[in-house]
Amino acid sequence: MPIGAYNLIPSLAHQLISRQPRSVLDLGIGFGNHGAMVRQWLDLGVTPFKTTLVGVEAWTNYRSPLWSLYDIVYSMRIEEYLTSTEDLFDCILLCDVIEHFEKADGVGLLRAVANRVATGGCLIVGTPASFFEQGAVYGNELERHRSLWSEEDFQRLGFEVEIVGRASDFGGESIHATWMP
Repeated sequence: MPIGAYNLIPSLAHQLISRQPRSVLDLGIGFGNHGAMVRQWLDLGVTPFKTTLVGVEAWTNYRSPLWSLYDIVYSMRIEEYLTSTEDLFDCILLCDVIEHFEKADGVGLLRAVANRVATGGCLIVGTPASFFEQGAVYGNELERHRSLWSEEDFQRLGFEVEIVGRASDFGGESIHATWMP
């Protein structure tokens, strides 16, 4: 969904505030909520912005006023973006995206994204902790849920994992996984 899981916000905000990245790549920005978080908690809402913020979104129908908070938004699939650049980022966000890939494709995506993390940087992944059926929301086939990721899946790939939220919450539990080179 273009809005993502709200239960990831506190842990994501904590990561951003504690790490203070100078450059952030937001993959699958949806409406652009994470851009607002970066501008609020890293740049304190003050312009000129100090953080370079790049977004990638394949479904341009999600364009909202929040997209203007990004230095640039690439309207293309994540895989296409990753093969078109060699830029490195201090922090890469892949929140509420990985579940839209088949597991093998998702592992390949995580490896490709990890290659864009600068030394001392991090890759932050957020995904539902339990599978729920989701089809082509808004007619967008990219929204279809294709896989479920577990704590162990991420740990095997070298991520530190935290479960956030509660099963009884709207949206349930989410996995917040962080990888650092």
